[in-house]
This record gives sequence, structure tokens and C-alpha cells, in this order.
Amino acid sequence: MQDWELIAKYIKGEATQEERHTVEQWLNTDNANAVLLEEIKTTWETSGKLNTPIKIDKAKAWNSIQQKIKEEGKIIPITRKAPAYNTWILRAAAILIVGLFATWLVLKTGNKPELIYVQTTTEERTIVLPDSSVVILNENSKLSYPKEFAANQRKVELEGEAFFEVTKNAQKPFIIDNKNFDVKVLGTSFNILAYEKDNEATVTVVTGKVAFTDKNGGSVLLVKDEVGTLNKNDHQLFRSNNVNSNFLAWKTKKLEFTNTNFTDVCITLKKYFAVNILVKDKNILNCTFTGYFEDPKLPDVLKVLEKTLNIKAVVNQKNVEITGQGC
Repeated sequence: MQDWELIAKYIKGEATQEERHTVEQWLNTDNANAVLLEEIKTTWETSGKLNTPIKIDKAKAWNSIQQKIKEEGKIIPITRKAPAYNTWILRAAAILIVGLFATWLVLKTGNKPELIYVQTTTEERTIVLPDSSVVILNENSKLSYPKEFAANQRKVELEGEAFFEVTKNAQKPFIIDNKNFDVKVLGTSFNILAYEKDNEATVTVVTGKVAFTDKNGGSVLLVKDEVGTLNKNDHQLFRSNNVNSNFLAWKTKKLEFTNTNFTDVCITLKKYFAVNILVKDKNILNCTFTGYFEDPKLPDVLKVLEKTLNIKAVVNQKNVEITGQGC
């Protein structure tokens, strides 16, 4: 019944401002309505602490309750202004319906799996999921997953960046849900880069196969060493070979460049060190660089670049200005 759905949302704190206003108007119509709501809340809070599963034919029970209410009196509906009824009539009806309502609410809530939320800020975090799959969550990222996976699928939600090593299970697909896309796998390893502020989201496959699907319906199948790129503005999906050897630098703490165009070097350094890079002389962008850094620090990397490419790098907080003739 729609009125009870609304009361349920109100009790659980899930009602919108408009819905709360509707319920509160109903409460103000008659003091007996407030009494009824308190009965329901008390029973719900008590029932919520019970662990014993309850089986009930809700449709049959509700029809029976409806008949009882017709015989005993009526509950004032939320959707229209209520006439005055004696408190004892409402109390009698409440006794009849409150147990069923609380049971229904327990069952409705109980069907939802308990979710675990993980959010990082300036640190990375490794999470072992219920199926032994491993997720390494990058900085400023969010992951949510059920305490126990469903019988037919393993579903998690991600915002930000994470590396997944998924335990193979052909009978239970693994799904990563994002508001812009889904990623579906059986057993594989891959990296997802999907920060909300970015215009693009990417999936880079290390092993196995991955289905990368835009919420608008487009989809690409990716295999080892392929990258799927989603433009979140026009919902275009592209598949390409992975040429970025540093896509997992945030995880491995290693930077490697082999005859890499300086434009791409700057893109990598910008992401890894979270800095802005301004190159004054555009001719420098035509230079290429080869080098390897383990557990790199920005000052050390810049010193090597200065000596190798004949440039000057000046750091001002989160900004790096590069000048010089280059190459």
C-alpha cells in the first residue's frame, strides 16, 4: 500500500523533504496518527533486533488486515485530510496492523545485503572481497561491496581508481558498477580509472577478458594489453592497444620511459605527483626521454630531466614551470 511505503521511508530516514512534509502534515491532522506512528516505530525497532527469520504470506495477511480494519474502524489516510476519529479506534487498528507492517519492513530491509564502504584520501588500501578477489584502491577513491555476494553475481561499486584481481567463477560474473559504465568479468586482472572530475574513464586489461559497457548501451570486449576509453560527455567508447607503461605506476611505485615523447612524460608526472606542469617553450615537447625511477620523488625526477634534456624546472607548491632550449 502506497501510504505504508511512505511511512516506511519516513521511519528509516529515507524520505525526501517533500515526502517528510506529507507525513508530518498527516501527523498534525490528529494526535492519534502520532500514536499510531510511535506504535509502528517501536515495533519496527524491536523487530529489527530479532534474528529469527519470519515467513509470511504478506498479500493474504494484508487482505485479512484490511477486512479487520473495515470492521473495527479506519486508519486516517495520509493522502487526504482526515476526519476526527476516536483514539481507541485507531489504537485498535494499530494493534492489528503494526505487527504485520513491522514484519514487512524487516523483510523488505532484510532482503538488501549489508554493504561495506571503503573510502581513501591520501592513502591506498588493499581490500579482500568475500570471494577472495583483491582490490587495490588508489587515493581519493570509493568502493562499496556486499558483506556476502549474491547467489548469481558478484557486484561492487567504484568511483575513482582501482586495480582488480578477480577470482575466477564462471557461474558468478563479477560486475563493477559506476554511474557512467559497467565492467563485467569472470576472472581476470585489470585497472579502472574513473574519477568523477575526469571527462574520460579507462579500463586497462592485464590478463583475461573484460566487457566494458557504457550506461547508454555501447560496449567493447577488451583482452590483455588493451585499453577501453569512455568519453563521458558523448558516450563514445574506444578500444586501443596499451602503450602506457606507467598506467600502474600508482600501484608499483615505478616510472619507466623508453624514448617517450616529452608531452607524455609530462602527462605521467602530472598524474603521479598530482602537479600542474607548464612548459614555456613548446619545442621542448618534441624531445624524447628514456629513464627508470623506483619509488620516485619529484625533485629527483626533475633533476634527471634537467641534465638529460637541457631544461630548467622550477617548483612552486603544486606547479612546475619548465624552461630552456631542450634536447
